[in-house]
Amino acid sequence: MSAHDPKLYAPMPAATPLPMPIQDLSRTFKDPGCKSTPPPPLPQTSLYRWATLLPALATTLALVAILGDWFRQGGFVATELAMMVLVGFSAFWIALSVASSTIGLFFGRISAPAPQADPDHSLDIALLVPVYNEDAGAVFSRVQAMRDDLAASSSHHRLAVFLLSDTRDETIAGQEQGLFCGDPLLVQQPVPLYYRRRAFNTERKTGNIRDWIENWGGSWDAFVTLDADSLMSAGTIVQLGDELAADPSAGLIQTVPRLIGAGTLFSKVQQFANNVYGGALARGLDRWSGHDGNYWGHNAIVRTRAFAACAGLPTLSGKGALGGTIKSHDFVEAALLRRGGWSVRLMPNLAESYEETPQTIIDYVLRDRRWCQGNLQHLRLLLTPGFTMASRFHMLQGAMAYIASVVWFVLLILWALMGRGAQDNVFRYFADSNPLFPQWPEMDAVNRAVVLGFMLSLLLIPKLFGIALTVAQNPALSKMGGRKNFALSALCEILLSFTLAPILMVQHVLAVMRTLLGLDAGWTPQNRSTGQYAPFLLIRFHWLETCVGWVLIVGTSLGLVSPWLLPIAASLAFAVPISWLFSLSIKQRSNLNRVMDTEESAAPPQIIKSANQAMMMTTQSA
Repeated sequence: MSAHDPKLYAPMPAATPLPMPIQDLSRTFKDPGCKSTPPPPLPQTSLYRWATLLPALATTLALVAILGDWFRQGGFVATELAMMVLVGFSAFWIALSVASSTIGLFFGRISAPAPQADPDHSLDIALLVPVYNEDAGAVFSRVQAMRDDLAASSSHHRLAVFLLSDTRDETIAGQEQGLFCGDPLLVQQPVPLYYRRRAFNTERKTGNIRDWIENWGGSWDAFVTLDADSLMSAGTIVQLGDELAADPSAGLIQTVPRLIGAGTLFSKVQQFANNVYGGALARGLDRWSGHDGNYWGHNAIVRTRAFAACAGLPTLSGKGALGGTIKSHDFVEAALLRRGGWSVRLMPNLAESYEETPQTIIDYVLRDRRWCQGNLQHLRLLLTPGFTMASRFHMLQGAMAYIASVVWFVLLILWALMGRGAQDNVFRYFADSNPLFPQWPEMDAVNRAVVLGFMLSLLLIPKLFGIALTVAQNPALSKMGGRKNFALSALCEILLSFTLAPILMVQHVLAVMRTLLGLDAGWTPQNRSTGQYAPFLLIRFHWLETCVGWVLIVGTSLGLVSPWLLPIAASLAFAVPISWLFSLSIKQRSNLNRVMDTEESAAPPQIIKSANQAMMMTTQSA
């Protein structure tokens, strides 16, 4: 028996196989097991979709019309038309988030009462925790906190936790086995804990989940997917089970996880932005998605037989980054469930669903490279027969999140080359002798200010709507340090986010280029701990931003680049010290720790406290 044989240390229940056929993406599919057709889309769902799309289109056309009015004097040239197209493309996706936030703020769904618990409709629910070379102590602490919370609840559902290990590192595997297999009481009621380590980690996370379904899924009505850093309270898990039991047409119900565990300035910015601004966006997404919601791969409940029948992912043809295993599997699985006849729902108001965020810019970017690769794969699947228009849009929007950075970067280059007009740009020295000299758009200072102000307003409005929703839900802001601290926190987040944006833009461009060149981002475990990178690594990682920034600064000093780009140039030129600064730990700096506080950090609920206490006990006993 090999050291990787799952039978060696797999305290698992008896096998109950459930077939999970690979889906044929060349034809439509209807799950014969889907007996309950999803309710027809509510009339207001279509209304909300148009109310999101039309204002975004109108805003985009208005901005393009303004540019066209400026450029049309003397006739359009190629550079002017290119700028109009690129600005319009960028503005549309930003305006779409503005419209979605508007819908969420003013028309967001108020939390409906939880369905009446019915013991006759109790579910067998498995909590699946796939891990790959993760900190075993941290995972165990979160799992134990959830088990204790569930054991103390009055749920009529039958629950168990499965730790599904794909770990390849033998030292970490030994730690997992010591924590998850060392005590026979772990597999006893009321919430059993099972551990399985796969012999071969084929198809990454999707293969891990599929292995569980095909071997043990037959005994479970539903499963809750949890990442290694996920944390959910018993109340949330039980309500998800109640919602699924009450809605026989639902194949998947997704929560909106809030970020916790920020230990650096960078993760603090991400945590504040997600938890404060994300509410309005999520409520708007819920309104226009309706039954065509999306799946984010974790913190969601899934109907096991529906998933097995509909969501078996094929391997994409071709080699390189855009072929092989589907990386961003969650969007595609949601689309496949909808294709099979099941509804996919979002519950944005369901509280106490959490995850963590990378602690440094570098760790964030490394994760984004994987996501970029997977999201660009979705472009190959947009025309899959049977997908709903909303499912296609979810996948397109995910890809555009990265392609938009390429557009922004091209716009930055065009703006830089324009300089201050036809007589002041990087090609001015060749104007008299070169008949191919480009006629750059003539834009005076007022016009530039209008365009810049317009785009900045679009970026700020979703933040302002998120702030308004947060204040409306908690006028005193007592859980966020009070009104003054909240106002200071919002201002700091906005300034710091604008500092980070150019750096992340360039890194997204690199991620897209790497994917198009066929460079696989690989499958490396996410670094979830705080800690600074060595100066040499920072320089090696941020060399491109630094070079671009200093070229822009030098060009500005020579009068060849528009001074409007100086803030962007400064952010890029100083990417290395900025990355170092944002990786500083704030836990030991009490004066910084209160800034950008969220409810979870200022007044953590009991499930977070329990996980932290379990982590302390695990660390002490190690």
